[in-house]
Amino acid sequence: MSHSAIEQTPRLLAIDQLRGYAIFGMILVNAKGMFGVEVHQLSHFQDHFTYADTIAPIFMFVVGMSMRLSWLRRSELSGAAATRWAMVKRFTTLVLIAFTIYMGWLWDALMDIGLAGLLAVVVIDQSPRVRVAAACLMALAYQALVSFTIYGPWIMRQVQLTEANTPYLFTWIPYQPTLFSVALNGGPFGPLSWCFILLLGTVAYDILKTHDRRKIIVSYLLLGAGLCAAGWVVSMPWGELKPLWPISAYHMTLPFPLWSTGICFFTLLAFYLLCDLGGLSIPTFNSVSMNALFIYILQCVISETEAAKNAITTAYGWIEKPLIAAYPSLTVPAGIGGILLFYGMLALLAYVLHRKQIYIRV
Repeated sequence: MSHSAIEQTPRLLAIDQLRGYAIFGMILVNAKGMFGVEVHQLSHFQDHFTYADTIAPIFMFVVGMSMRLSWLRRSELSGAAATRWAMVKRFTTLVLIAFTIYMGWLWDALMDIGLAGLLAVVVIDQSPRVRVAAACLMALAYQALVSFTIYGPWIMRQVQLTEANTPYLFTWIPYQPTLFSVALNGGPFGPLSWCFILLLGTVAYDILKTHDRRKIIVSYLLLGAGLCAAGWVVSMPWGELKPLWPISAYHMTLPFPLWSTGICFFTLLAFYLLCDLGGLSIPTFNSVSMNALFIYILQCVISETEAAKNAITTAYGWIEKPLIAAYPSLTVPAGIGGILLFYGMLALLAYVLHRKQIYIRV
């Protein structure tokens, strides 16, 4: 925990607002089970893309933006070696926290951020072209792994990995049964694909810090449209060459990082136009942004504890079945109201911390 004065240098409001929006979206998607909300667009699916699938990529994208900003500032003061080591420690801490709170389903947001960040640290100081090239190589490496090994059928939940079908290379991975127990968000090699999104976020920051309005708008439009088009083209069947590849966060195959990163550029452009050019901001997003990872971790812990389940069941004592199991006991409006109340309490905590200039760095 650190007590620090608010920075005197002007902040890029779009980054703070986008980060706050990502946390809001994560709470909206993650907390729906607590309140029995069954809304199609708030759920993840293996065969198509929904609103819920936009949120984690936006969070990863803004992590990349913040990572690049931090590198440029800190490396001038502390030097490249010290800054790189500080980033390694930070992302390693996120991985360790993920091991603690993601019991039974390791491959969720914090784990992917931590591992993707460790991959990105290697090239964070390089030119945009080098970072884009590294991002593409990682995404292609993951796609090759899915296309040419049993990892593909496993991540698509078509087969189970057993001693008989596990490739020899995989057997050298420590704790292999634990790491390959759940096929989610690309599994243990998914960070290769997630790192594509993170590194494109670093490029987005380089464009934003130019403060060239025309360049920012045109670049974000072209990159957004180009990446979405590429994701759609890659997802389509190519005759006998390849079948349909769904744009799915479950699989993390090539269409997903391409399409979702395009959505990230469009979303960032919207916040740039609204906030940096329009002078507007969405209430609570700035405060939540100041302690984004802490608020996210807190909501994960709350939503996964028995105490939370019991408290919610008590609050709605007339409900016979536990809400945490996502039974449709509440109407959608009531469930959404509960989620917004939950978010409001977390946002209030973030506001108090921000007013007291308490920033919990994870």
